[in-house]
Amino acid sequence: MKPNPMKPLNPFLLILLAFATAPAADIKVTPNEAVDVAQDGKVVARFMTAHDVSTPAKHLETYKPYLHVFDASGSLRLTKGPGFEFPHHRGIMLGFMKITLDGKSYDRWHMKGGDQVVTAITPKANGFTAAIDWQGESPTAKPILTEVRSFEFTHPSAPFYFGIEMSSILKPDHGEAKIDGDPEHAGAQFRPSEKIDGSKTTYVYPGKDVLIHKVKDLTWVAEVFTIEGKTFTALLLNHPSNPKETAFSAYRNYGRFGAFPKGNATPEAPFVLHYKWLIAEGDVRDATLFQQAYNDFTGAKDPTPVVTVMSAEQAKAKTPAKK
Repeated sequence: MKPNPMKPLNPFLLILLAFATAPAADIKVTPNEAVDVAQDGKVVARFMTAHDVSTPAKHLETYKPYLHVFDASGSLRLTKGPGFEFPHHRGIMLGFMKITLDGKSYDRWHMKGGDQVVTAITPKANGFTAAIDWQGESPTAKPILTEVRSFEFTHPSAPFYFGIEMSSILKPDHGEAKIDGDPEHAGAQFRPSEKIDGSKTTYVYPGKDVLIHKVKDLTWVAEVFTIEGKTFTALLLNHPSNPKETAFSAYRNYGRFGAFPKGNATPEAPFVLHYKWLIAEGDVRDATLFQQAYNDFTGAKDPTPVVTVMSAEQAKAKTPAKK
């Protein structure tokens, strides 16, 4: 089967709140392959849009779209693609392990039995919009969900060099879809490169003595991680319009972290998400800076909180099998 041809998409209007000081990005679309996002002449992000089912290997590589992030020079890939441990973890991604519609359950996190397929890309100033079909039981059946995923890229003030704002609208064409999973296998997630040094991964949370496995609706979460000897900071901003009771997975040593919202969607009342990531080179643990970024993103005037800093949970040693 050939990849789906690109087709025009009606523009979708987003209300975007700025944390930028300069025009951010040049957008280059290579149909059925990728969208390159350049800043100061360097490719700092790449949205992977290919969907190729010609071989099992190609299918595994291209069963979901995701956004790669690079360092400011464009030479170092900060995010993971296909393969390696947890092959379904890829860049900045969106997925849910348990989507229920018409009494049937679908896994669109591990991509069991169906794919996320980009059907159109519409460039816009400093970003683009992607139309994405979340497949049902077969490629020829109606998708269980259709999505409009929009990106806006900004050039923030130092120490951040790149901002990624993502909005998503998910809806079924009929009935009510339940969108669910768990913090480990659902939501909007950032997955660093497979070359991460997991012994150095650190998280920063707003609030005193935060219990990350139990807390809900954090305003922001930051991660400090090291790739090939270079340290970076990724800050995730959680817009207050997102579903309440959102949990967070932000504790793994391999660095996958993000928000897990859940809820229901109908054609008239879609499931709507809105996040922003800010990327910095170096170890940034400035709560004032993080809170100001959140306030600029949301229009809030919240004070700087005390913070909880936690080293990542390290993998437990495997117990030898009994003979």
